[in-house]
This record gives sequence, C-alpha cells and structure tokens, in this order.
Amino acid sequence: MSDGIKTVIYPASDLARAKAVFSAVLGAGPDMDESYYVQFTVGDQAIGLDPHGHKSGAVGILQDT
Repeated sequence: MSDGIKTVIYPASDLARAKAVFSAVLGAGPDMDESYYVQFTVGDQAIGLDPHGHKSGAVGILQDT
C-alpha cells in the first residue's frame, strides 16, 4: 500500500524568486539550498525547486512568460 506522494518538484526558471516565494508561503527557509536544486520539508512532505526542469518540458507555477 502506498503512503502517498512524498516529494513534489516544481520547475523554477528564476530560482531566487521561487525560493523567496516558497519561503514566505511555507514560513521557513529551505533544508537544501544548492544552485541545481532547492528543497523545503513540511512535515513528511518534500517540496523541491528545479531550475532546469523547464528544459525537460515541465511547466510550473513560477514559470516566466
């Protein structure tokens, strides 16, 4: 039986802006903060930001238009 989704990764072409927005919304800074990936943990849920996600065709809520 599945315990559900544990990690959600959003593509973020502007990693600094996305990190600021998620920090404000979640009320905490990231647990992992690298140039290639940023991760926040809320309870047992991991929320990741991938600055290269758009290159693989992913779309996200903070995508630049």
